[in-house]
Amino acid sequence: MSKSFVEESKQNFQHDLVFRTEDVPLKCNPPAAELEQTLHGLMQMNGYIIRSLEEIAGRGANAVTFRAGKKFGHEVAKYFQKKDDVEEALRELSYILYGQYSFEPWKPSDKDHYIVEEDGSTFIYLVFHDCIVRQTLRRIGQAQSGPLCQTLCGYVVGAIEEITGRRAKLEIVHTGPNACLKKLILK
Repeated sequence: MSKSFVEESKQNFQHDLVFRTEDVPLKCNPPAAELEQTLHGLMQMNGYIIRSLEEIAGRGANAVTFRAGKKFGHEVAKYFQKKDDVEEALRELSYILYGQYSFEPWKPSDKDHYIVEEDGSTFIYLVFHDCIVRQTLRRIGQAQSGPLCQTLCGYVVGAIEEITGRRAKLEIVHTGPNACLKKLILK
């Protein structure tokens, strides 16, 4: 019998390995070193586009970027297998986000389970680790939780809705320099 998504991701994130930059292979075409400057330029441009949107649309910028991310999440997830089980849906989501973002389930120490069923809703906390959105915001000196973060939230919501067929919501609980805590709610 296969491991649950929670067990699998906890095992993946609990290790004593330390990756040094010199250990990461740079064999890609073109070489990754040549693409780094382009990536940083794109990150900066994206950040300034979002900053401009925020100046023009004000608080409405969050809604615009969330909606764009959600549409993209639905489009991408159309090609993935549909799942009723929350853990299986999260596994599918991790396949979709692979290489872009990594996340793992989290629970408060006083709780027994990662996935909680309450009043017809299901929720689970997710810690997002590697995130190009957070790195972009840090690079250009913008605060987290704004329109660029809402793009990721919309993307996750759209993908989860497409996979599960249930309505979803993703709340930002905490942001930080190395990880963000979000609460995924399914209805």
